[in-house]
Amino acid sequence: MMNKDFKSYFFLLIFAVVIGFNIYLLSPLFHTLIFSTIITSVFFPLFHYLVRKKKLSKKLAAGICTLSIMLTVFLPSTYMMTQLSKESITIYNNIRSDLNQEMIKGYFTGDGVIGLTIDHALDTFNSDMTKEDLYSLIIEKARGYLGYFVKLFKSLVANTLNLIFQFFMMLIISYALFLTGDNLKEYFFKLSPLPRDQEQKILDNYNQMNYVSLLGNGLGGVAQGILAGIAFWIVGIPSVFLWTTFMIILAFIPLLGMSIVFIPACIYLFIIGKTTSGILLLIWCGGIAFLVENVFKPKFIGDRLKVDGILLLLYIIAGMNVFGVLGLFYGPLLCIIFLTVSEIFTSYYLQEA
Repeated sequence: MMNKDFKSYFFLLIFAVVIGFNIYLLSPLFHTLIFSTIITSVFFPLFHYLVRKKKLSKKLAAGICTLSIMLTVFLPSTYMMTQLSKESITIYNNIRSDLNQEMIKGYFTGDGVIGLTIDHALDTFNSDMTKEDLYSLIIEKARGYLGYFVKLFKSLVANTLNLIFQFFMMLIISYALFLTGDNLKEYFFKLSPLPRDQEQKILDNYNQMNYVSLLGNGLGGVAQGILAGIAFWIVGIPSVFLWTTFMIILAFIPLLGMSIVFIPACIYLFIIGKTTSGILLLIWCGGIAFLVENVFKPKFIGDRLKVDGILLLLYIIAGMNVFGVLGLFYGPLLCIIFLTVSEIFTSYYLQEA
């Protein structure tokens, strides 16, 4: 008769093989599944409100919430992707025509403000580099960045249909999660050997980070992007929709945010001779970013989660390096899960040891 340990190990082997095959089977939908849980967790309070307060059936409430996701997330995202693919070529052509080599060379080697400033900076730092060397370096870098820019958006256009398919799958998964989410939570809690309060703490912080990332940063990003986009339109920056979308996305990044876009835009205005417009744009966009980050977000998010901005920035950069744009969401989630698990370890298990 086989002993109990052998049976346990044999079962664990079978269980591991089954899990491995399931991971392999579902791996093509990994990002779709994860992002569906992120979005669904944000809308789950609405689902519970409709079911418990308004006494709607689960199917009807799930349908309303799924429709809300489609209208507020997926349709705007699909529209933005379509517009971005159109405007990417336009902005490339505009920049190439406006910032031609002769114009830039004139600013660098001339006796204007920019030329004199460069002379002063080179003299101050006792640099062996001449203005012509600096000019050549900037042209080389600009060509590289513009080439990368075009390559990126060509890839974006090619993947538009795939993105639409992924969005459609997310809607189906989100609907299913609304219907079975509570049961799935209880099922996974039973599988986990951790105490229930620790499991709930991890889940609560996961949901709170989703709320902060999607609602807090999302609404703040939309406000910053639209207000800055209006300023871009007023001062004559081409392809306003493209840059507005970029600023909305980049507003998710702490500390840096949309400055990654509006500071180069101000430099662009300085180079083409619109100095006053560049200064006003810098003041306007900087003021918007300051108000949103220091007034709107703290009041909207409140005391839900307190994570160091620099640590969060590191996780977002690392996440984007591994997962691309989705790293904007995966990075903060991995950060908060790590901090939560570390807190549980130090509070419960380290003391016991």
